[in-house]
Amino acid sequence: MSPLSINQDQIYDVAICGGGLAGLTLARQLKRALPEASVIIIDRQTLPLPVAAFKVGESMTEAGGYYLGEVLGLTDYLEKNHVVKLGFRFFFNDGSETFAERPEFGLSRFPKVDSYQVDRGTLETDLWTMNLEMGVDIVEGMSVRDILLSDDDNTPHTVLFQRQGEADSQAVQARWVVDAMGRRRFLQKKLGLQRERTRQQFNAAWFRYLGEVDLSDLVPSTDVEWHDRVPSGRYDSTNHLMGPGYWVWLIPLASGYTSIGIVAHEGLHPFETFNTYSRAVEWLSENEPGLHRMIAEREPEDFRVMRHYSYTSRQVFSAQRWACSGDAGVFADPFYAAGTEIIGFCNTITIEMIRHDMAGTLTPEQVTGYNQFVLSYNDALTDNIQVAYPFFGNPVVMTAKVLWDTTAAWAFVGVQMFNSTYLDAEKSARLRAVTAPFFFLTRRMQQVFVDWAERSPGRLTYEFFDFLTLDYLYKLRVRNLRADRSIDQLIADQEENMARIEELAQVLFLLALEDVMPEHLDQFQEPVWLNAWRLGLNPDRWEADTVFRPKSEPRDIREMRRQIRAMFKRKESGNEPAQEPAKVSANGMSFVNETLELATAER
Repeated sequence: MSPLSINQDQIYDVAICGGGLAGLTLARQLKRALPEASVIIIDRQTLPLPVAAFKVGESMTEAGGYYLGEVLGLTDYLEKNHVVKLGFRFFFNDGSETFAERPEFGLSRFPKVDSYQVDRGTLETDLWTMNLEMGVDIVEGMSVRDILLSDDDNTPHTVLFQRQGEADSQAVQARWVVDAMGRRRFLQKKLGLQRERTRQQFNAAWFRYLGEVDLSDLVPSTDVEWHDRVPSGRYDSTNHLMGPGYWVWLIPLASGYTSIGIVAHEGLHPFETFNTYSRAVEWLSENEPGLHRMIAEREPEDFRVMRHYSYTSRQVFSAQRWACSGDAGVFADPFYAAGTEIIGFCNTITIEMIRHDMAGTLTPEQVTGYNQFVLSYNDALTDNIQVAYPFFGNPVVMTAKVLWDTTAAWAFVGVQMFNSTYLDAEKSARLRAVTAPFFFLTRRMQQVFVDWAERSPGRLTYEFFDFLTLDYLYKLRVRNLRADRSIDQLIADQEENMARIEELAQVLFLLALEDVMPEHLDQFQEPVWLNAWRLGLNPDRWEADTVFRPKSEPRDIREMRRQIRAMFKRKESGNEPAQEPAKVSANGMSFVNETLELATAER
C-alpha cells in the first residue's frame, strides 16, 4: 500500500517496525492465529529484495524448521524453494595432512525431522507477498524515526516514520508495537535496556559465491570409502571447518549460491586479520588452505562483517504492550544456528501476550516469566558455545561437547518449541520440577570439557562420527521432536531424558579419563555407576566430591558406552601419547574462566 494512503485515524492492533524475518514471520503468525487483528509492517526495504547477497541467518535447527514449517504452515513451500538440510557437519583441523583424514562429525543420511537452509532474500520476498495476501498492510521504503510509547492503557502507541531522504514524517497508531528492526535495537536503546555478555568479543565476516563450493571436491574421487560414507554427498549440510578459536561455515542456497563465513574469538584471531575480503582470503590461506584453493580465483557477490556480534537485553517484552523480536532483542552466538528458533519463541510469546491483552487477562507476572524464558535461554546458549572457542580445534573434546549439547537441545529446547510449554506457567513449573537438576549437571560437564581440553594429550581420534547411529540419541530425537503431547506424556518424556543425560555424563567422563589419565581407569570397574553431578578430572577430589557415592539407583550404561567408544580409536604408539597436551592459550583460558564465572553469577 502507498504510505500516503494510510488512514491517520485508524488504530491498528499491531504495528511491526521492521520487515525482516522476525517481523514478516510475526505478521503471518498473527494473521493465522488472530485473523481479525489489524496488522501493519513498516520497513525501509523495497521489493524486490536481492537474492543470495542479502542477509545471513540462512541455516536453522529442527526447532526453527518446525516453527517455519508447521507453525507458519510453510513446509511445502520450504521443501520446494529452499534446501532441506543434511544436519550440521564438522571437520576438525587437527593437523591432518589431507582433508580426507580430518575427523568428521555429521550424518550419513537425512533425518526424519527436517531443518532447512534458506535464501533470506527469496524467503523474505515471498513472505512479504504472502502477508499482503492475508491482509497485512505493508509500508515499504520508510524508516522508523521514533516510537512514542503510551503510559495509558487506553491510549495507543505512535510510530513516526519517513521516507529516506525526505524531511516530512508520517505517523501510525497501534495498540501494540513490536520492534523487529534487527541490530538497530531501537526500543532497547531508547529504554536503556542494553546488556553486553562478556568482555571478550567475537566477530564474523561472510560472503557469497555463485555456484557450488563443495568440500567433497577436496577429496579425490578415487577415495571411494570417504565419499561413500555420505551417499547423497555433503553439500546440503551446514558444513563447519573447525580450528582453535574459529569456525568457518559453508551453506548451500537454493538460488545457486554458496554462503561462506568466518567466525572467530577476537583474542585468538583479531578482527583486523579478516575484516576485508582480501584479508579474509589471506586468513583462509593460513588457517584453511584447502578451502582457500577452492575460492582463490572466484569473485564474491558480496562481503560483509559483524563485529562484536553477541548481546542481550534486560527486557524484551512489556505489559505496556510492546515487544522485541529477533535481533532487536537478543543475538546468541550463531554456532548452533538458533536464530530462527529464538524468533519463533519471541513471536509466539508476543502473540500470546496480545491474545491475553484482548481478553483482559495479561498480567505483569506473565510477562516477567516470558522475559526470563527468552533471556535465560539466549544467555545459556551463548555461554555454552563461547566457552569452547579456545578448543574448537580439538576433535575429541568438541565431539563430546557437541554430542552433549545436541542431546540437551533435543531433550529440553525441542520439547518447548514443538509443544509451546513455555506459554503455560503451570506446565512449565511441573516440567521444571523434573528437569531442574539438569542446570547443575550441565555446569559440571562444561567444566569437565574445559579441563579435558586443557589437559588432553590427543590419545584418541576418529574418522567419521555418524551421531544418529547412537541408539540413545536416535530414540531421544524421535521421542522429543514431536508435537501435541499431553502434560503427563511430556513429564514422562522428561524423566526419560534426565535418565539418559545422567548416563551420558558418565560415559563422556570415562572417555575423558581414557584420553587424559588412563592410569585411573582401573578405579572404574564394571558395572560403573557414579554421582554424575560431582564428576571432575581431579582424582584428589573424587572421594571428597562423592563421585563414587551416587544418589540415584544404578543403571546399566555399558551399551551406551560401547556405542560411543566404538566411534573412536587410539592415536598412539606403545604406551606413550602421540603428542603433547594441546594447551589452550592463556588468553583463551582467561575467557573460559570468565565465561563460567559470569554464567554462574547471573543464575
